[in-house]
Amino acid sequence: MGIWYVAETALGVLAALAVVGMVIFVLHDRLDQGRRPRVAVATFAAVALLSFCQSMLLEVDTTAGAFPNLTAAAATAALSSLGTAGAAFLGGNGFSLLPEAAGSGGLAWIAANPLAFGLHALFELANLLALALTAEFVLSLFTGFSTHLSLRQGHFGDVLVVRTTDAMRPLADRFIEEACAEGPRAPAVILAEQGAEGAGCRIMAAGHAEELPAHLAQRELACITRQLHRNARDAEAERMPASAPSAAPAPDASSAGGADVLAHRGGRARTPRRSVYLIVFRNGRISVAVFHPDRAASWSSRDWERALDGPATAHAAADLPEASRTAPRPSELSLTAPSDLYSYSIEEIKVRQLVRQLLPANGAGIGLGLRPLHAMVLGDDVERVVLAIVYLIRNGQALDATGPKPQPCIPRIAVASAQAARIEHRLRSAYPALFYDSHELPDGTPLPTPPARFAFYTSKLDMMEHEPLNAADVTFVINTRPDTGRAPSQREVWHRILERRAPGIVPIYVQYDDAEAPDWVRENSFGGREEAHADDLKRVLLYGGTADSLQSALVLHRAIDRRAMMVNLRYADRSCHPSLFNDAANEPFLARALAAWESCSLSLYDHESSRATADFIVAERLFWEQCATAMQGQEESKVEARGHLRDLVGQLEHLRWNAYMATSGYVTRPWGMLGEDIAARLRELAERGENLDNPQVVKAAVKGELRDSRLKRHTALVDWADLPRADRAIAALADYPGIRETAEQAGCLSWLRNWDYRESDRGIAEQLEE
Repeated sequence: MGIWYVAETALGVLAALAVVGMVIFVLHDRLDQGRRPRVAVATFAAVALLSFCQSMLLEVDTTAGAFPNLTAAAATAALSSLGTAGAAFLGGNGFSLLPEAAGSGGLAWIAANPLAFGLHALFELANLLALALTAEFVLSLFTGFSTHLSLRQGHFGDVLVVRTTDAMRPLADRFIEEACAEGPRAPAVILAEQGAEGAGCRIMAAGHAEELPAHLAQRELACITRQLHRNARDAEAERMPASAPSAAPAPDASSAGGADVLAHRGGRARTPRRSVYLIVFRNGRISVAVFHPDRAASWSSRDWERALDGPATAHAAADLPEASRTAPRPSELSLTAPSDLYSYSIEEIKVRQLVRQLLPANGAGIGLGLRPLHAMVLGDDVERVVLAIVYLIRNGQALDATGPKPQPCIPRIAVASAQAARIEHRLRSAYPALFYDSHELPDGTPLPTPPARFAFYTSKLDMMEHEPLNAADVTFVINTRPDTGRAPSQREVWHRILERRAPGIVPIYVQYDDAEAPDWVRENSFGGREEAHADDLKRVLLYGGTADSLQSALVLHRAIDRRAMMVNLRYADRSCHPSLFNDAANEPFLARALAAWESCSLSLYDHESSRATADFIVAERLFWEQCATAMQGQEESKVEARGHLRDLVGQLEHLRWNAYMATSGYVTRPWGMLGEDIAARLRELAERGENLDNPQVVKAAVKGELRDSRLKRHTALVDWADLPRADRAIAALADYPGIRETAEQAGCLSWLRNWDYRESDRGIAEQLEE
């Protein structure tokens, strides 16, 4: 009996705590600074009214309605009920299933006094609500104080300012949840909200959250600003060259302007860098503007107000001219001058994730970038299909180096869709260089071989039956339609057709699935998944999972920018040779790499181009290793062999670059007008008072015409064989009237005359040798 007594007691206590906890959770989830006082007042009034009614009901029963007694009783009951309501918020009224008047009557009393029991039940519930409100207020006060203290003490990493529309709120919440789970250096997240009570903020830091109206949020933003100021000041005072191995030069103090951490003198703890990210979720897109510490530290309260103002902030920055975003004046380091800015649709983020899973990681993988690509893409969502095609072309280039003369392996893309005509029209309109049908422009400028061959079908089975197949190719069958239950059986039909037509073919099936986590699975002929007898099963890659696509490290480019920064550093400073494949080995170069990445001279095109190179460079390294292995035992000297390898890798890199430019909307720039356009550009700079004695100004003007970012034209968008002709066309500019004099005055004549596009492509080889 004693055990049952303890068990029942414990069960009752747990039930009571569960009820109170549930009420506190609901209140904490639903209440904000505006609702909390109103709910508290309403609860106080309800408890007082119920207490008054109970007292008056009891008085009526005992006095039989004598008026003078009721008048005095009413006044007494009103005053008592106020005290009772106040005590309710501290749990001073206690809790009971039945009132004292019930005695031991139990159910019999309830049946005889239904009104009194109803008032008692409501009174107890109101008491419970009042106590829960007090507990929730204490919890909010504690978490708010903890958040404030965390911000004051700098217990946070980067600062994320998130704006979202209602339609994308679930995606933004998922992104924030994942970002806040990064551990002790999780970012401080500011979710700017526009609710019924006006503008407000939810600030999350160090595992705590605080909801504040906009005017009170400025207090916390001031703490963040002070930490950014302190961070920038400490970084300036404590900046020092990081130690580096003797084989590699250490970054000097002048270029150590931005690392994830900065080393203190004497080997003490490191000062963390805190960047500010403005992240906007709107219209199916995520736009990110990045402000690194030196710039964010200069923000005023007005800048913070603009940052919290609305979804237009990051999008408005995206509409700024490229120069205003990348070359700000020192006095303009505010919202108009982000260090980086990019915007992707949710669908594009998913496709980027897919391609990174297909590219080789630590081994040959499935052969993308190493063998000819044949992709069969199915689906009626035009955007999803086009995005898949674009990223496959960018990362599907390959070079056959087995013969006496290297041959480009142009990807073949087949599309089966009821929207095939629209997809083809979209590709032709957006990416005309994919469909060049002649060999040169009217002025004699050569045109490149299109980086892909296309076929369009309206029937999936027609595509499977008529597409030319080769078992040695990397063959993808990509279904961009969500799986509604028919996909496995369809894959089995397609698989039988492909095996019958090309014995030995091993197609890779890719299935879009928004609900399931991206992963490789093995599928049997009945659509079931199993691991046994893997060689006899279809290999299927699932992609499109929203949760995986919204990882903060990917959305904020933390996972890919490090390698991209090292790629950019190798091109910007030929004396630096950081490892691209070993983060520990490239640590000494991190400060210099980030300083170059944040340089005002670096455009958004440079950022995206470096990211594209970083994606594909693993495939180029494997190509290098395969070619080097194949050349072992040949009679070539080491110097000749290395020169041959550099040439092969340069050709593959140019194929990749051509594909990237074509799928970015670029076309070939006519060479005939180069001299006239550059001379006009130099005259315009002279009229504006620019210093044309500065070689950097002249070089920037020339490069700005060779790559016309406004009309999306590039001089080097030609085949590898035609690059020497492009070099000669640029070298001829050294004798063009209006260019020769300016270039000679700035000391740039030899720079023009020694132009070598091929050597620039071969330079990728130095990034592969470690």
